[in-house]
Amino acid sequence: MTLLRDHETQAKPPTRKKRLFFRSFAVIAALAIVWAVTGIFLYVAPASDEPQHADVLFVLGPPDQRMVYAEQLMQQGYAPTLAVSSPIGKDGRFTADICGAHRPYRVICFHSDPFTTQGEARELRSLSQQYGWKSANVLTAQFHVSRARVIVRRCYAGDLHMIAERMDLPVFSFTDPTYSWAYQYLYQTAAFVKVAIHPDC
Repeated sequence: MTLLRDHETQAKPPTRKKRLFFRSFAVIAALAIVWAVTGIFLYVAPASDEPQHADVLFVLGPPDQRMVYAEQLMQQGYAPTLAVSSPIGKDGRFTADICGAHRPYRVICFHSDPFTTQGEARELRSLSQQYGWKSANVLTAQFHVSRARVIVRRCYAGDLHMIAERMDLPVFSFTDPTYSWAYQYLYQTAAFVKVAIHPDC
């Protein structure tokens, strides 16, 4: 039995460009999956510490809803001093509400230079030398904990506990794109690259 195929209808093997395209797509898809899974452990559910009794509760900026959790920890007696990273308004005053409030514990507000996580880590080192702090609970958002731990540990040699303020973010947000996991994945990953390039305190 002989099978004849018309030359025009015979299946043609994929061209070199098509093979390259499919291979590139497969590599990109695999990397995207790895990135997404890795992000779960770095941003969504990062390794964080339970709050411990320490010399200071050090809150990384911005002083947003995390301040509610910070004050709860202070009320529970986890530290005698609350240090808050705060922007400065046009009037030259700290914008964080707690900076002008009276509390039964010491409140220190500061504006690091530069006003970045690295600047805040340097401020923790400086204030620790000034006040003799040997231990610190450092509070920040959960998606920031992994990167902040690396940066703070480069500057601060004391007993460090990285505390995560848990946030329930949508995957995407059209009303506030920065308030979404999609944005945080992109931003935090880019920031991690910067941390790798600049390994100093």
